[in-house]
Amino acid sequence: MTGRSSLLIAALVCSTALASFPAATAAAPGDVPPFAPELRYVGRDTLTGLPSRVDDRFISELERAIERYGKDAAEPIPPPPPVGVDIASIAIPAIGVLSAPVARLGLDAYGRLDVPQDTRTVGWNPAYTSLPGTGDSTFFAAHYEYGGQPGVFYRLATLAAGDEVTVSLTDGAVHRYRVVSVVDYPLAAVDMGALLRGLEGRESIVLMTCSGPPDEGNYPFRTVVLAERAP
Repeated sequence: MTGRSSLLIAALVCSTALASFPAATAAAPGDVPPFAPELRYVGRDTLTGLPSRVDDRFISELERAIERYGKDAAEPIPPPPPVGVDIASIAIPAIGVLSAPVARLGLDAYGRLDVPQDTRTVGWNPAYTSLPGTGDSTFFAAHYEYGGQPGVFYRLATLAAGDEVTVSLTDGAVHRYRVVSVVDYPLAAVDMGALLRGLEGRESIVLMTCSGPPDEGNYPFRTVVLAERAP
């Protein structure tokens, strides 16, 4: 992940953290000192996921990236070429998705994780998540609606814990997952760094789509489904 792209993706990761701490106030005698001034400088190492200290320059650049997110055009970054096995399709029987094709995606012209350009395809980003069956996490995104038509993830928010998701690979392997949680997040609260990691320590998949009543064509929420590898 290169400089500008990593900063734009980091903008989604850290925007809530930077905005949610109240301004420091003087502590009254006997009160516990406020933590906000110190917490402002606690970030997360993008490689390990562990707390890591940041400085004012990083915060300033990140705040600008958040403000400019999706506004400054750049060169799109295609996905890496396939090497060997790839993802073929995904099935979610509980919502009527029986065999949706899966496409490899990179970053769009604004440095954001790209999304499919039709109603039926599910996208995954091989540069940022892992192939199913390797013990790590895979992130999938698809449309709630596209061009006024329902998308393949139109009913994603109706999934419930225990529902099955099946991912098929091009070598014929099939990997099954069980839904653990279904949550609608305000867009500004979406932590992409956490979503790309899935259920840390467990093989998992993450499914995401737009949700919430549209506001001038934009959806204010994201439905996020976490599912772990089925035994």
